[in-house]
Amino acid sequence: MEKNKTRKYLKYAIGEIVLVVIGILIALSLNNWNESRKLEQKKEQLILNLIDDFEENIVQLKSSIDYSSSLSEKMNTYFEISYSSDVEVSLDSLKSLAHSFFTPTPFFASLTTYEEAKANGNLNLLKSKVLSKEFTAFLSEYNFFLGIKDMGRDSYFKGPTWELKKSTGSLYTILKQKGKNRFDIKVGNNMDSYIKLIKTPLVTATFEQRHEINRYLNLSLKQLKLISENIVKSLKESKK
Repeated sequence: MEKNKTRKYLKYAIGEIVLVVIGILIALSLNNWNESRKLEQKKEQLILNLIDDFEENIVQLKSSIDYSSSLSEKMNTYFEISYSSDVEVSLDSLKSLAHSFFTPTPFFASLTTYEEAKANGNLNLLKSKVLSKEFTAFLSEYNFFLGIKDMGRDSYFKGPTWELKKSTGSLYTILKQKGKNRFDIKVGNNMDSYIKLIKTPLVTATFEQRHEINRYLNLSLKQLKLISENIVKSLKESKK
């Protein structure tokens, strides 16, 4: 009888242990499932926010590309008129075209979601080497774009633009206002004097530099747009 009681107690104890273990395993499984669900939701929200940001970048880039291309067309028209002997245009129109060389092209990338995700480690949720490379490519190209913009801004304080400002007393002598430069050339309403001025080596170098800066900005903007479109495509594919 004692042996039978002991066997019953052992079976009961083993049964209790098995039930406890099964309960623990179920609880752990539910907890893991819940955590995975939370991470998946966080990942989905991150993807949606990144898509919103880079789609906004694409909209801005399209506008900036159009603007930069418009400036380029005006610059080319200015060169054509300036170096042509049979094109008639008013001095005011020519000066208006000259403004395109010194008009900046705006673009400010929307990177709030990316920077926050990088700071808190949530970028790891994406688990995508392709996206990682595309983000790196975008940041690299954006830094290049900003560098070119800085070059354009710095040219006001050094380089041909700065030398031109020192020589003419004011850059606006060529762009807008009446006045004299150090060569004693009256620019006001005299087309011949104006053409003579803008054909000097210093003015030519200045305008060509500004034209090149705009060209590189335009190319960089187009590259940023292409990378942004690839990022949006990869993000949408990662949702599937």
